[in-house]
Amino acid sequence: MQANALHPGGVIQIGRDYRGLDTRWTVRDPQAAWPFSVVAGVAYDEMDEHRRGFQNFLGSTTGVQGALRRDEDNRASSFDQYLQASLTPAPRWRLDAGVRHSTVRMRSTDRFIAGANRDDSGATRFSATTPVAAVLFKASPSVHLYAAAGRGFETPTLNELAYRPDGSAGLNPALQPARSRNLEVGAKGRFGAHEVDLAVFDTRTRDEIVTLRNSGGRASFGNAGRTRRHGAELSWSARFAGDGRVQLALAHLDARYRESFRTCTASPCTVPNVIVPAGNRIPGVADRSAYAAVGWSPPAGWRGSVEVRALGRVPVNDLNTDAAGGFATVGASVGYAGRAGRWDWSAFVRGDNLADRRYAGSVIVNEGNARYFEPAAGRTWLVGFNAALRF
Repeated sequence: MQANALHPGGVIQIGRDYRGLDTRWTVRDPQAAWPFSVVAGVAYDEMDEHRRGFQNFLGSTTGVQGALRRDEDNRASSFDQYLQASLTPAPRWRLDAGVRHSTVRMRSTDRFIAGANRDDSGATRFSATTPVAAVLFKASPSVHLYAAAGRGFETPTLNELAYRPDGSAGLNPALQPARSRNLEVGAKGRFGAHEVDLAVFDTRTRDEIVTLRNSGGRASFGNAGRTRRHGAELSWSARFAGDGRVQLALAHLDARYRESFRTCTASPCTVPNVIVPAGNRIPGVADRSAYAAVGWSPPAGWRGSVEVRALGRVPVNDLNTDAAGGFATVGASVGYAGRAGRWDWSAFVRGDNLADRRYAGSVIVNEGNARYFEPAAGRTWLVGFNAALRF
């Protein structure tokens, strides 16, 4: 495959530099008839990337770095202006609102131009204005109710733009940002030693960024139609006997495509050729999760905890023909904290996946050769020691 003059090579070498600035101006008046605060600011972030690709063979010897096949400088920058305000019109009410304007620029300068390998330099620009608003009502000193709504704007990353659907180098000019509408309502309660949080949410997205093809360690991306994510999260925690704490968290998420679209199932793929029907689950997302833990953590002396984590099935491709099975793992830790003169110290031993379960810790979405699953670590142990000197 790397015999193709346009192939970017089987070895990737990347160097990146980051820089940025965020400045803001804040005004507060807690003594006003309607106490308020206003924050205005600007932020600028920039990343430079030098990306090179090489063949992964020399003559008949494979698995070694070979001839140069790609050499380019890429730059991504974002410039944001934002304004947010908080207002308390009555003791039991608080209103929050904000707006942000974002401009994201991506530029690629091709430094490897030879024969059929043409100049793949290019640039693209995305911008959007995203408002958000929220209201909080204190139903009682221990129960707060809230609702929030806003719009979202997710641009492609340099990695998502790096390859075109045919597998060649150069920015993918067809890839567009995803735009979403978000709504969340919830309640927070504090009842003595108990804390309870409940949230229900709904997110509707258009131009969802999806994996069109994923083969040979490279992924190219495209835009699907509309999607929807909705679900609920519930958490509870309580203190007991002073230094003990128990926690429980449950989450349900239904993430599905609302419109059918075409995707690739083979490589190379210049035109998506398989229909993903509306109603399919979005891959890489579990539909349910749970966490439970009980621990004892005094300021000094013996401490320990036991926790259980569980995750539901995770579809691994847009067609939903395969999925990583659900699993549950158990972890535990024990330690001791003490003081010696001006030294504070602590030591611990922690074990994860104590039952040595075999499960997929992560997945490669839409992997072209159906190698979707990446195994998680088996039983693991961690020993630690910390010490701090008080002056």
